[in-house]
Amino acid sequence: MSCGGATDARAADAEIQTLIDGVKDQVLVKAKEAGRDGDFATYEAKSVRSQVVAGTNFFVKVQVSDSECIHLRIHQPLPHTGEKASVAGVKVGQDVGAEVEYF
Repeated sequence: MSCGGATDARAADAEIQTLIDGVKDQVLVKAKEAGRDGDFATYEAKSVRSQVVAGTNFFVKVQVSDSECIHLRIHQPLPHTGEKASVAGVKVGQDVGAEVEYF
């Protein structure tokens, strides 16, 4: 990883699942804005990359059906700010085999 760059992808763990669960309502809104209608059949974090900024950006691959994933960019501010994590971007219609990348 270069300075300021994103880490390599790694398997998502319970901490990342908790993170995406906490922003699911935001994800649904942004997914609809990106052209995806409806709820998700499943909502399971599969892999994650991270980037340290003024807080941390998480790039998360989330399986939402047997054949579809979405990619999320979530910003988690530094703890002293008292701010909650927020969804900065959503890429819908991603193939299950596609790796999550910086976006």
